[in-house]
Amino acid sequence: MERLLQIGVCVTHSLLLLLILQPPLNYAQVHVHHQSRNSMASPDSNNVAEFSRRLATFSINVYNKLITQKPNQNIIFSPFSIQTCAAMARLGAVGETAAELDRGLGLISNNEAQIAESFHNVLATYENSSILHIANKIYIMTGFQLKDDFSSLISKQFLSAVEPVDFSKNVEAAGKINTWVEQRTNNLIKNLISPSALGQDSRLVLINAIHFKGNWVHQFPEHMTHNEPFHLNDADSIEVPMMNLKKRFRYANLGDLDATALELPYKDSDLSMLIVLPNSKTGLSQLEEKLRSTPLSQITGALYSTDVIVKLPKFKSEFEVELTETFKQLGMTHLFSNDADFSKMLQSPEALKVSKIIHKAFIDVNEKGTEAAAATAMIMNRARSLQHEARPKLFYANQPFIYYIVNKQALNVFAGKIEQF
Repeated sequence: MERLLQIGVCVTHSLLLLLILQPPLNYAQVHVHHQSRNSMASPDSNNVAEFSRRLATFSINVYNKLITQKPNQNIIFSPFSIQTCAAMARLGAVGETAAELDRGLGLISNNEAQIAESFHNVLATYENSSILHIANKIYIMTGFQLKDDFSSLISKQFLSAVEPVDFSKNVEAAGKINTWVEQRTNNLIKNLISPSALGQDSRLVLINAIHFKGNWVHQFPEHMTHNEPFHLNDADSIEVPMMNLKKRFRYANLGDLDATALELPYKDSDLSMLIVLPNSKTGLSQLEEKLRSTPLSQITGALYSTDVIVKLPKFKSEFEVELTETFKQLGMTHLFSNDADFSKMLQSPEALKVSKIIHKAFIDVNEKGTEAAAATAMIMNRARSLQHEARPKLFYANQPFIYYIVNKQALNVFAGKIEQF
């Protein structure tokens, strides 16, 4: 699969996740009855909070695998995009394939209708947003049809259109898909799918695309940006353009994490960038370990409004990784095996399995705000307490830190870390 061409614009974040499904050598349908979880399908605040909590757990699980696979590297990814695309595939899964996806993705239920409703609650919330746009799309091989139940859930709950395409004309098909992705991501993600990934055996391409463009409520004055040291560790540092600002922000001293947190809100939105900064220059790995068992909502719940002097580097970061092993390590193995069962998708009795998952992301942070984009594609082939103090807090992000883009209910749209320049 060819690499994406990334374009950095202001503050930019882009993601690629590609799931390729190939024919297994043989097909064995597996039916496993697994216990139902507590269903929380009603669109109330408790349900959304539970959805956000589960997404945060999934994000932590993926993050922990990524830092093991790619040690000492900057990370950027969109857990929401990954989970959304894989959840669409889950709606067509059966038996152990479905059960593993339920557990591995941390879905709110094992009932297809309830899963779809939980995602619809989020998608509908941002359907008319001026800064966050989420789009889903399914391309299906000409001459094939989706099963009615699967098609209904995808179109009504995931707000996904379905379009026929002749995958055997792979260059033309890839061009059509890539054009749609570019349009939905403000041209930040190009060449999502290589023609070589498509062919006459391809049956479905499932895509999630996210584009986010938000300005800070309190923008950093450009004339206050100066080169200052960013401490890579106790001994080494590098000069980077450091943005400076003093304003009232929501801030927390997280004693249990030996860290502090800062929320930088975006205009006309409930979304913010949340930065978690270890107190020590070499404290990132210890912070990562503690975050494994610390809900994101616990951090956001500790924030309170106070005057803060902020130093934040302008930074660009890109990241690419093949996620098959990550999914397997999270217990999702059947979807890659010859026993994969996605028999609820197509009207024709053909088997499908996942052969590859590719993920790429890019972020560029500056004084004005954040622009972010994410795309996820799945290709399926025929089988064979408050206090106010007079002195301002100091939040100097001049050493490795972790960051998220979240909403007020701690819904984790993007996550990453800056460790190197």
